[in-house]
Amino acid sequence: MKQITIYDLLPLLKKGWVAYVPKFGWMWFDKKPKQLEDMWMLDWPHREFVYAPHPFKELAPFDGDWKDSLIKVEHKEEK
Repeated sequence: MKQITIYDLLPLLKKGWVAYVPKFGWMWFDKKPKQLEDMWMLDWPHREFVYAPHPFKELAPFDGDWKDSLIKVEHKEEK
């Protein structure tokens, strides 16, 4: 059976950002995260909480360097 990828879910996600975090898998952020050390996080004051990310552990991992995984989620009707 084929594993679901983040690209399969993009049309179903709310407007925001998704990025691959090696320790946790794919995560959704409502604001654009930045690369900090070995993961994606939001700037202060939300850095401690990573601003309510939603991990998608069942998805296929990112095929490449995690630093290249950031994807903006937007839909034509939301622009």
